[in-house]
Amino acid sequence: MYAASSAILVLRFLPHTFFPCGQAALACAGTALALTLLMPGVAAAQPAQPAQPAPALAGGKVSVSLGAFEIVGDAGSRLRQIKYRGQTYRPLNAYEFVDVKALGPTIGGQPVLLAVSNDFMGVGTILIAVQNDTPLARVLSPTVDTRDPDLGLAQPGRQDLLLFIAGSRALATSTGQVLWFEHRLPQEYLPSEPTLVSVSPDNRSGALLLDNEIRLSAADNGPYARVPFTRAMQGTAFQPLWDQSSTMAKAALDAGKRIDQRRLYNNLKAEWINRNFRWQEGKDGWLFNGQGLKSAPLAVPARKEP
Repeated sequence: MYAASSAILVLRFLPHTFFPCGQAALACAGTALALTLLMPGVAAAQPAQPAQPAPALAGGKVSVSLGAFEIVGDAGSRLRQIKYRGQTYRPLNAYEFVDVKALGPTIGGQPVLLAVSNDFMGVGTILIAVQNDTPLARVLSPTVDTRDPDLGLAQPGRQDLLLFIAGSRALATSTGQVLWFEHRLPQEYLPSEPTLVSVSPDNRSGALLLDNEIRLSAADNGPYARVPFTRAMQGTAFQPLWDQSSTMAKAALDAGKRIDQRRLYNNLKAEWINRNFRWQEGKDGWLFNGQGLKSAPLAVPARKEP
């Protein structure tokens, strides 16, 4: 059970979830322990305690306390290390970070942290939460870029949800819940990688952009519908966005800054889709309609019995 709560901990083996320090090999394999909190009558997230900056330490060191976490580093450097109850914590083998902050909610009595690793031994943007007094980490974005870190895109119309396009994940900032949706049907091969571009109001369904359609997927049951947003339609809609991202990247470079144009372009696509499509609750689940296109059920093949 989580500390200081009557939560019941349910353990399931699923892909894309939290990993303890030192289990980077398991993370790369893509299979690990997923956590689901069932807290009858009690919200999973509680207001986080504000950071308590400590005085500068001897030798030019600085330290900030976030619950049982301590963020330490040299006063003249932006690199920081994470300690938990006095012990150095290396999530997914990452050792130094350019940004560490409390997200807002608490889990297991400790604040949920959002951290961006540095380039050396970096893993990108990660979420850190505590289970049974053990900090666990999950990758939100595999992008390793200290000059333009991936801090997520606020889904248009929802300030409580961040889209991490590069990792095809979303983060509910009020609870610390990481959302991931399967895009393939059983035994289906798809040559294109999915891009999570929108999440339904109840966080139970996601819209994933593929090369020739938008596919809808439920968190529990997988893909269930498609929107015929074809490759030709996408080309027409997205070409101006590519031109816009190119102009913005060039302007940033001229100003002495470097931004990831590909990530900017993908974020612009997600913004466009959320402006032009809307979630609508139907009798069989959430629909995602717009641009004169309607969601249609997928022909889901029957699962073969072993």
